[in-house]
Amino acid sequence: MGSNLKGVGMPVVDLLFPARSGVIPIDHGYLLFSALAARIHTLHERQDIGIFNLRGENTVGESLYLGRGTMRLRCPAEAIPLFLGLVGSPLDLAGRHVTLGPPTIRALEPVARLSARIVTFKHSVEEGTFRATAQRFIEELTGTSCSLQVVRRRIVTIAGTKVVGFGLELEDLKPESSMVLQEKGLGGRRHMGCGLFLPKRASR
Repeated sequence: MGSNLKGVGMPVVDLLFPARSGVIPIDHGYLLFSALAARIHTLHERQDIGIFNLRGENTVGESLYLGRGTMRLRCPAEAIPLFLGLVGSPLDLAGRHVTLGPPTIRALEPVARLSARIVTFKHSVEEGTFRATAQRFIEELTGTSCSLQVVRRRIVTIAGTKVVGFGLELEDLKPESSMVLQEKGLGGRRHMGCGLFLPKRASR
């Protein structure tokens, strides 16, 4: 696998911010990115930063009740200071305010089972095509293969355009492959909650 795993071991971490708000759209990845980018003007250029969808207390229809929820960002440790100014100052998600508390830092773990809420690839809107594309990119990124299960089909709205993706579960990952997939993600749109992996046991 050699150079495919170049960069494994670099200090990439998760920042977990307590997040408080009322009802927001379930499909809020683009809204959250826009709110963050309005505050952090270099965010557009930082392809090494991933922004997970907000995790809330419950969902009803197309709405998420955030309540006392969580905002998770994945970034190199050196980027942590970029986000500290967000604490205590509300983010504006299309008129809905989300207030963040001080974050905690969590290290990534080289677990054998990972899951992503949604992964997107260009020209891969059917399950069979998506599966083949995912397997190819995983092999290119890690130099090895793994067990792969395509789960729920999802649609996200990005700048008014509907984008099709699928949930993805991976098993039998080697430690190095697990870390590189978590650090680099899979597919595009990591700023909008796509292609980001957590340990499979984690609640989504």
